[in-house]
Amino acid sequence: TGAPHKRPPRRWDLCDSPILRYKDFNAFDRAMTHLEKAFGFVSAQHQYISRKCNSDNMIVCERGDLVFVFNFHPTSSYTDYKIGCQHPGPYKVVLSSDEPDFGGYSNVTKKSDVTFPTGSSNHDNRPHDMMVYAPSRTVVVYAPAEFCDPEGDSKPWGIPGLGVKGLGPYFAR
Repeated sequence: TGAPHKRPPRRWDLCDSPILRYKDFNAFDRAMTHLEKAFGFVSAQHQYISRKCNSDNMIVCERGDLVFVFNFHPTSSYTDYKIGCQHPGPYKVVLSSDEPDFGGYSNVTKKSDVTFPTGSSNHDNRPHDMMVYAPSRTVVVYAPAEFCDPEGDSKPWGIPGLGVKGLGPYFAR
Protein backbone atom coordinates (compact mmCIF):
# COMPACT_ATOMS: atom_id res chain seq x y z
CA THR A 1 0.00 0.00 0.00
CA GLY A 2 2.99 2.29 0.21
CA ALA A 3 2.39 3.43 3.79
CA PRO A 4 2.51 1.23 6.90
CA HIS A 5 -0.42 3.01 8.58
CA LYS A 6 -2.86 2.59 5.69
CA ARG A 7 -5.37 -0.23 5.67
CA PRO A 8 -4.97 -2.93 3.04
CA PRO A 9 -7.61 -2.90 0.32
CA ARG A 10 -10.73 -4.95 0.98
CA ARG A 11 -11.39 -7.89 -1.34
CA TRP A 12 -15.20 -7.98 -1.45
CA ASP A 13 -15.07 -10.13 -4.58
CA LEU A 14 -13.89 -13.12 -2.51
CA CYS A 15 -17.45 -13.52 -1.16
CA ASP A 16 -18.65 -14.24 -4.70
CA SER A 17 -16.34 -17.21 -5.24
CA PRO A 18 -18.20 -20.56 -5.09
CA ILE A 19 -15.03 -22.46 -4.09
CA LEU A 20 -14.15 -20.28 -1.08
CA ARG A 21 -15.98 -20.10 2.27
CA TYR A 22 -15.92 -16.31 2.43
CA LYS A 23 -19.58 -16.28 1.37
CA ASP A 24 -20.40 -18.14 4.61
CA PHE A 25 -18.44 -15.60 6.69
CA ASN A 26 -20.21 -12.79 4.88
CA ALA A 27 -23.64 -14.35 5.56
CA PHE A 28 -22.77 -14.79 9.26
CA ASP A 29 -21.54 -11.19 9.46
CA ARG A 30 -24.83 -10.01 7.96
CA ALA A 31 -26.85 -12.06 10.48
CA MET A 32 -24.77 -10.73 13.41
CA THR A 33 -25.31 -7.17 12.21
CA HIS A 34 -29.07 -7.71 12.11
CA LEU A 35 -28.98 -9.47 15.49
CA GLU A 36 -27.42 -6.28 16.88
CA LYS A 37 -30.20 -4.21 15.29
CA ALA A 38 -32.83 -6.48 16.85
CA PHE A 39 -31.33 -6.78 20.35
CA GLY A 40 -28.86 -3.90 20.75
CA PHE A 41 -26.39 -6.17 22.54
CA VAL A 42 -23.24 -4.21 21.66
CA SER A 43 -24.27 -1.16 23.70
CA ALA A 44 -26.26 -3.09 26.32
CA GLN A 45 -25.66 -2.20 29.97
CA HIS A 46 -25.61 -5.85 31.03
CA GLN A 47 -22.33 -7.48 29.93
CA TYR A 48 -20.82 -10.39 31.82
CA ILE A 49 -18.37 -13.20 31.06
CA SER A 50 -19.50 -16.14 33.17
CA ARG A 51 -17.07 -18.79 31.92
CA LYS A 52 -13.57 -18.82 30.44
CA CYS A 53 -12.45 -22.44 30.51
CA ASN A 54 -9.05 -23.14 28.97
CA SER A 55 -9.34 -26.91 29.35
CA ASP A 56 -12.67 -27.01 27.46
CA ASN A 57 -11.78 -24.08 25.16
CA MET A 58 -15.16 -22.55 26.03
CA ILE A 59 -16.31 -18.97 26.62
CA VAL A 60 -19.81 -18.12 27.83
CA CYS A 61 -20.84 -14.49 28.01
CA GLU A 62 -23.98 -12.43 28.36
CA ARG A 63 -24.72 -9.22 26.53
CA GLY A 64 -28.10 -7.65 27.11
CA ASP A 65 -30.78 -10.35 26.86
CA LEU A 66 -28.52 -12.73 24.91
CA VAL A 67 -26.25 -15.56 26.03
CA PHE A 68 -23.30 -16.38 23.73
CA VAL A 69 -21.67 -19.83 23.94
CA PHE A 70 -18.35 -20.16 22.10
CA ASN A 71 -16.69 -23.56 21.69
CA PHE A 72 -13.19 -23.08 20.27
CA HIS A 73 -12.15 -26.71 20.76
CA PRO A 74 -11.03 -28.23 17.42
CA THR A 75 -12.46 -31.71 18.09
CA SER A 76 -14.55 -31.88 21.31
CA SER A 77 -18.27 -31.23 21.34
CA TYR A 78 -20.03 -31.04 24.70
CA THR A 79 -23.48 -32.45 25.42
CA ASP A 80 -25.45 -31.27 28.45
CA TYR A 81 -22.93 -28.48 29.07
CA LYS A 82 -24.15 -26.47 32.03
CA ILE A 83 -23.91 -22.70 31.69
CA GLY A 84 -24.96 -19.90 34.00
CA CYS A 85 -27.13 -16.94 33.01
CA GLN A 86 -28.55 -13.82 34.63
CA HIS A 87 -32.14 -13.90 33.42
CA PRO A 88 -34.62 -16.74 33.92
CA GLY A 89 -35.66 -18.66 30.81
CA PRO A 90 -36.83 -20.27 28.78
CA TYR A 91 -34.33 -19.61 25.98
CA LYS A 92 -34.14 -20.64 22.33
CA VAL A 93 -31.42 -20.57 19.69
CA VAL A 94 -31.62 -17.29 17.80
CA LEU A 95 -28.35 -17.63 15.85
CA SER A 96 -25.90 -20.49 15.37
CA SER A 97 -22.73 -20.61 13.30
CA ASP A 98 -23.65 -24.28 12.71
CA GLU A 99 -26.57 -23.31 10.43
CA PRO A 100 -26.28 -24.48 6.80
CA ASP A 101 -26.63 -20.82 5.74
CA PHE A 102 -23.18 -20.29 7.26
CA GLY A 103 -21.56 -23.52 6.04
CA GLY A 104 -22.41 -25.45 9.22
CA TYR A 105 -23.66 -28.97 9.79
CA SER A 106 -27.02 -28.31 11.57
CA ASN A 107 -25.98 -29.89 14.87
CA VAL A 108 -27.46 -26.88 16.67
CA THR A 109 -30.03 -24.98 14.65
CA LYS A 110 -32.93 -22.64 15.28
CA LYS A 111 -35.06 -24.83 12.99
CA SER A 112 -35.20 -27.57 15.65
CA ASP A 113 -37.16 -25.09 17.83
CA VAL A 114 -35.82 -26.53 21.10
CA THR A 115 -36.71 -24.69 24.30
CA PHE A 116 -34.01 -24.50 26.98
CA PRO A 117 -35.55 -24.13 30.45
CA THR A 118 -33.48 -22.60 33.21
CA GLY A 119 -32.84 -23.85 36.70
CA SER A 120 -32.05 -21.73 39.72
CA SER A 121 -28.70 -23.03 40.93
CA ASN A 122 -25.78 -20.67 41.44
CA HIS A 123 -23.67 -21.95 38.52
CA ASP A 124 -20.67 -19.81 37.47
CA ASN A 125 -21.86 -17.17 39.96
CA ARG A 126 -25.05 -16.64 37.97
CA PRO A 127 -28.55 -16.97 39.49
CA HIS A 128 -29.87 -19.26 36.74
CA ASP A 129 -28.47 -22.06 34.59
CA MET A 130 -29.32 -24.17 31.56
CA MET A 131 -27.94 -27.22 29.78
CA VAL A 132 -26.83 -26.78 26.16
CA TYR A 133 -25.11 -28.71 23.40
CA ALA A 134 -21.88 -27.05 22.23
CA PRO A 135 -20.49 -28.55 18.99
CA SER A 136 -16.79 -28.03 18.31
CA ARG A 137 -15.76 -24.83 16.51
CA THR A 138 -19.13 -23.06 16.87
CA VAL A 139 -20.83 -20.12 18.50
CA VAL A 140 -24.49 -20.35 19.49
CA VAL A 141 -26.52 -17.36 20.64
CA TYR A 142 -29.49 -17.95 22.93
CA ALA A 143 -32.28 -15.40 23.39
CA PRO A 144 -35.42 -15.35 25.53
CA ALA A 145 -37.92 -17.68 23.84
CA GLU A 146 -40.53 -14.92 23.50
CA PHE A 147 -38.28 -13.11 20.99
CA CYS A 148 -37.44 -16.16 18.82
CA ASP A 149 -39.08 -17.53 15.69
CA PRO A 150 -37.46 -20.57 14.01
CA GLU A 151 -39.06 -19.50 10.72
CA GLY A 152 -38.02 -15.84 11.12
CA ASP A 153 -35.62 -16.02 8.20
CA SER A 154 -38.41 -17.07 5.81
CA LYS A 155 -40.40 -13.86 6.42
CA PRO A 156 -40.17 -10.97 3.90
CA TRP A 157 -37.90 -9.04 6.29
CA GLY A 158 -36.02 -12.16 7.42
CA ILE A 159 -32.26 -12.61 7.32
CA PRO A 160 -30.97 -16.11 6.38
CA GLY A 161 -29.92 -18.04 9.48
CA LEU A 162 -31.42 -15.58 11.98
CA GLY A 163 -34.41 -16.64 14.11
CA VAL A 164 -35.73 -13.31 15.45
CA LYS A 165 -39.48 -12.85 15.94
CA GLY A 166 -40.63 -9.83 13.93
CA LEU A 167 -37.98 -7.15 13.84
CA GLY A 168 -36.82 -7.88 17.37
CA PRO A 169 -37.50 -6.25 20.73
CA TYR A 170 -35.09 -3.32 20.33
CA PHE A 171 -35.22 -2.70 16.59
CA ALA A 172 -34.54 0.93 15.71
CA ARG A 173 -35.11 2.16 12.20
